[in-house]
Amino acid sequence: MRPPHSLFLSLPSATMKSTMKMLILAVLAAAVVGIAGAQDFPSEPYDFVLAKLAADEGRFDEALSRIDRVIDKSPADPVLLYERAMILLDAGRIERAESELRKLVQANPEFYDAQRIFGRVLLDRAGSDRARMEEALKHLQAAFKSNPDDLSTGVTVSQLLVAAGRTDEAERVLATLVERAPDQRVINFNYAQVLTKLGRGSESRVYLERAVLLDPTFSPAILQLVDIYQKENEWRKAAEVLQPLIDQDPVNVELQRNQAYFYLRAGLPENARKAFRTLVDADPSDARSLFYLAESLNDLQQFEEADKIYRKLLEKSPSDPDLLASFGLTQIGQRKLDDAEKTFRTLLKVEAVPDNLAVLARTQLAFIELQRENYDAAVEAAKPVFVFRDKPNAQAINIALEALRKQKKYSEGVALLEPLTTAFTADPFVNARYVEMLHRSGEKEKARIAAATQAKFGTRSVVATAEAFIQAGDNDAGIDLIKNALASKPDEIELKFELGSALERAGRHDASEKAFLEILEKHPEHAGTLNYLGYMWADRNVNLDRAADMLQRAVAQEPRNGAYVDSLGWVYYRQGKLDLAEKFLTDAARLLPRDATVHEHLADVLLKRGQRQRALELYRTALSFDPSADDGAKLRSKISDVERQSQR
Repeated sequence: MRPPHSLFLSLPSATMKSTMKMLILAVLAAAVVGIAGAQDFPSEPYDFVLAKLAADEGRFDEALSRIDRVIDKSPADPVLLYERAMILLDAGRIERAESELRKLVQANPEFYDAQRIFGRVLLDRAGSDRARMEEALKHLQAAFKSNPDDLSTGVTVSQLLVAAGRTDEAERVLATLVERAPDQRVINFNYAQVLTKLGRGSESRVYLERAVLLDPTFSPAILQLVDIYQKENEWRKAAEVLQPLIDQDPVNVELQRNQAYFYLRAGLPENARKAFRTLVDADPSDARSLFYLAESLNDLQQFEEADKIYRKLLEKSPSDPDLLASFGLTQIGQRKLDDAEKTFRTLLKVEAVPDNLAVLARTQLAFIELQRENYDAAVEAAKPVFVFRDKPNAQAINIALEALRKQKKYSEGVALLEPLTTAFTADPFVNARYVEMLHRSGEKEKARIAAATQAKFGTRSVVATAEAFIQAGDNDAGIDLIKNALASKPDEIELKFELGSALERAGRHDASEKAFLEILEKHPEHAGTLNYLGYMWADRNVNLDRAADMLQRAVAQEPRNGAYVDSLGWVYYRQGKLDLAEKFLTDAARLLPRDATVHEHLADVLLKRGQRQRALELYRTALSFDPSADDGAKLRSKISDVERQSQR
């Protein structure tokens, strides 16, 4: 039994062909009416249709003969003239087609299809002839102006404009295309390229991201996005955007290595360790992956294994500056100061050591002297590297200032900083440290004047200078500075947040709470405020349910933020939810492996659960991270209490 709707299948082949031909003729006749639009219908429709059918079947001489007869009846009909030009193109008679299209567009400049086809004919024949390319561009522009929904013509116009150096015009065309077709990956990508050429690279990101969203394996957009993410230190995004390319090409080692490196820079050493381990297992001689595996292990405080890898690599490349620098930092992390000093001095002896690594080595040698409490030596070692590549070296400056603080030589700190404040008048870090040292040395009026000057450079300078007052022990001066700035910028969220923080550290909890709640009224999902106020309540053991809700929302926004995860674990501890507290604080310790407070919190939970030995180990670990004097005293007291309990 035949299936329904299969009439043509039941007819003999000759009958079927005849019927199909009649249908084609009918369709073509209807098409003529549509094409003609406001034009009069051709006086010989049957010849027109037969001409089209002959052209479709490759009988071009017959097609031209028939359409010529039709045109004889209506010699000025632009639709018929256009159709003849199209038959000429199909017949390969390009020069005559070009000539007829030229006449047609001159007589009918608004004829969209004629302008579009003529422009493409000129472009195809232009080769390297700039004049013909310009002529093609003119006609394609006319077509696009008539029909801005013609995406293909618009893209071609934009490409020709870019090639001609008319980038501003190309940007306007592509802006129209993006607005009309936001779901076209190539248009978004081309627009991003043009924006970059115009020096508007920061605007290109959204269009590259849209192109990748439309096609996660669109490698040109992905690679350009990776460059942007690296420049903006968004290492995790750089890693994640590579994953579809890695899935598509699983044997591409370079892609995998780059992704693993991005995870390392993103502060996700566990992700990096797994990825580099896979690469090393596949090729044990892959020195680059071994090196980064060691760095990952170092970040995870798995020093013993990292140490073995560094030594193995240094056996083969004892003068590799990158290896020596990384190995020295590992040794400092383990507080192997003598070994670290030896490594950094070896690095400085390497021929043609890169200048950034030489500065790193000298800065770390100054840090080693600070750790040894050789304060004068630390200052002298740090001085030559206060400035690197015309920018302040914050670590070296901090090392010298900390050495002077330990000796209460605040006036010497002022003298050290004065040349830097002259060279970097608007640098928030340098000038905030200068205000701090002035205040500590007793020159409070001079500090106040310097702070007022810095406040004129914007929010970052206000915040940094307020922190300088607070570190110098003058909370009121810091709070007043922020309030003065808020008088002219009452909606500046960074200033409001700093005010809440400063008030809390000054012990003015009610005022701090009010400041944070005012932020949340207008910005209910501001993660920093949710975390700060939530932790403040948890630490004071008040409003625990509301604090837990706020901290859950903060962690949902930034699940890899160790400080937020620690806060959530701490509020669970306060609520007596010890399973959840241990889980989140364990995660926080992985995210912040050298944070004394996080380890202390986790130890408190374990102690509450009766795990004294593990708690004791964590308290000792926290103490090894050089906490503040008050925190160190608190840790020593807890260690003493646990040791006494263990002896009973």
